[in-house]
Amino acid sequence: MSDNVIHTHNGRLHADTPLSKVDDLVSRAVDRGKLVLHFHGGLVSEQRGRQIAQFLAPKYEEAGAFPIFFVWEAGLFETIRNNLGEISQEKLFRLILKRVGKIVARKAAQTVGDRSAGALPAVDTTTWDAEIDAALDTMARGEAASPPPPPTQPPMSPLSTMEERQLETEMATDFVLRQEVEAVSNGLRLPDEIAAEMASRSATTVKGSSKTLMDPGSLERLVDRPDPGDRGVISTARIVKAIILVAKRAIARFLAGRGHGLHATLVEEVLREFYLANVGGLIWKHMKKDTEDTFGDAADCGGTAILQRLNDRMDAGTSLEITLVGHSTGAVLIAHLLKKAAEIRPGGFDFKIVFLAPAATFDLAHQAISTHSDEIAGLRIFTMTDENEKKDDLVPVLYPHSLLYFVSGVVEFEPDAPILGMARYYEDSDFPDGDFPAVGAMRTYLTQGDDRVVWSITEGAPAGRNTAALKHGDFDNEDTTIASVQHIIASGL
Repeated sequence: MSDNVIHTHNGRLHADTPLSKVDDLVSRAVDRGKLVLHFHGGLVSEQRGRQIAQFLAPKYEEAGAFPIFFVWEAGLFETIRNNLGEISQEKLFRLILKRVGKIVARKAAQTVGDRSAGALPAVDTTTWDAEIDAALDTMARGEAASPPPPPTQPPMSPLSTMEERQLETEMATDFVLRQEVEAVSNGLRLPDEIAAEMASRSATTVKGSSKTLMDPGSLERLVDRPDPGDRGVISTARIVKAIILVAKRAIARFLAGRGHGLHATLVEEVLREFYLANVGGLIWKHMKKDTEDTFGDAADCGGTAILQRLNDRMDAGTSLEITLVGHSTGAVLIAHLLKKAAEIRPGGFDFKIVFLAPAATFDLAHQAISTHSDEIAGLRIFTMTDENEKKDDLVPVLYPHSLLYFVSGVVEFEPDAPILGMARYYEDSDFPDGDFPAVGAMRTYLTQGDDRVVWSITEGAPAGRNTAALKHGDFDNEDTTIASVQHIIASGL
């Protein structure tokens, strides 16, 4: 295994990476005269991070650089895929998804007269409901399946207050829904047990009920609890209101042009309302905190430790060429690195930066690049076209788009949060500068230089400007992309 690894936990150097090892790695990089700092994404576990280091170390060495890999304990991908698989088999999840889909279908089927009367027409979605169940069951058996086409096109008007009241009245007598709510309610856990697990930095999944992976915070909003310490009972009336709210938000996204396709958007909104913590929300929260803590003020913060030592060597007259490579959430780490580098040595670093399918938001990227441009010698992004991003299914049937779509639609601060690695946000007609200033500013910056963004698939372009990766997780192992990164390291942007 590669020993060029700085292993961090909660941003701090792990016991297997003492400061003496950081000193040694920096000395070896200085002797080489050329350094690559590689930050893997939040997809991977520690073991996978070390495997990436083992694979890429000789590639970077072939390009003439000494590589140092930051390995941090994330494992987002495994948690998302495993938990989504389990959630897809929950009866309550399927019921909620079907009820939301039917509301949207009824809204889309409205005539002008229906809308004037504030009434929703009856729509038969029985076939679609059955197809959803069949496809999810097929997926659970490990067989190939695709999501059935939704029973409708997006609606043409918002859900009105009168329509919400109509839905509340109708769903109050939904016996099947009431039955599943009761089953989940019977499995509720004590509030103190849940709170202790939620507060733990090591927790990746926390159950509010033994019968579901619903977010404990979401469950709390649905529970009637006369005594704060009791388990309580889930209110069917509250869950009905929550289902209607999900449909209302999905409709609003379609009308605003912020949807990710009908099926994906319905799933995203159901997950945001009912399952957020256990479909990556909890890990994403910890992970973003860890990326900041890596460049904290303490001497044993992993990123700060290496920047301080690089600064010391440069004070002594060392000349060192540094390339930063960040895959997925690794781009978030690099944004924080730029801030800390500017504090330690204002204008004194000169980084070449390579982002591979970056999961950083446009807001964070713009703040880092505009504020710390003195530390940047050049930047190149390798990522997918929107067509290919949509084909990279995270979980077959349930979520048919890429991890970046999922991050944007589910775990970020707002649905359809602009992510730097997603092509959809580069269309200024859909995301105009006036409404999305950070997106507009980054678009301007990225179009000023030669091929600052390389879209997969690009082949036959000048060296350093090609990629053929068609899955989010492949950008750090696909041959064409790696050859481009090697050229950048060896010869520049």
